[in-house]
Amino acid sequence: MLHVYRLRYLESPHAPEAPDSLWEWHQPWIDHLLWHARTFGRQVVHRYFATWQLLDQANTRLWETTYAPAAGYALWPTWHAWLVDYRELLVITREVYEGHHGQRGTPCRL
Repeated sequence: MLHVYRLRYLESPHAPEAPDSLWEWHQPWIDHLLWHARTFGRQVVHRYFATWQLLDQANTRLWETTYAPAAGYALWPTWHAWLVDYRELLVITREVYEGHHGQRGTPCRL
């Protein structure tokens, strides 16, 4: 049984129809999601998947229906490559925030 998480963007005037994000399944990326949610007022959704194949199917379906058709640039070969870049952006966002505010957030646990 896999316990996975993703950010849920609440509807707002700035992002009325934000797409669902991909599911994350291991540390430290789950901690980054929790920090991001706490810092920017987002929610974290959790779910269980019975197998790795079901998780892969869910993320692949999200990628193919949400991200790939809307891309305004050359697509990555797979969502796995995109996920590496996405995780790196989460780390950079956290470092920039901490640099501006002079504090280090401690990720909360669900």
